[in-house]
Amino acid sequence: APVTVVSQTPRAAAAPRTAAGDKVIAKPCVAAGGTQIKAPLPGTVMSVNCKVGDVVKAADTVVVLEAMKMENAIHAGYDGKVASITCNPGDAVLEGAVLITLE
Repeated sequence: APVTVVSQTPRAAAAPRTAAGDKVIAKPCVAAGGTQIKAPLPGTVMSVNCKVGDVVKAADTVVVLEAMKMENAIHAGYDGKVASITCNPGDAVLEGAVLITLE
């Protein structure tokens, strides 16, 4: 007897809504004028050398990223205060991923 295979595709969950019934749209949690430090190449975060609230200079190394078996020091690039850190040691990041936001 032939075997009939029935495949069910899962339905996408409904978009979350607020109490008023409006759709919830994720907005970036960065203040206007915030500077984002992005990964210049894909790799693994080895260490984060700052914490939220730290004041950093443009030449300070804020993240060490391992890519192609080499450790790459990611500099702040701007003077500012660390507003948020969106990576943790051990995270695999893609090129252009936001690592740290300065205010």
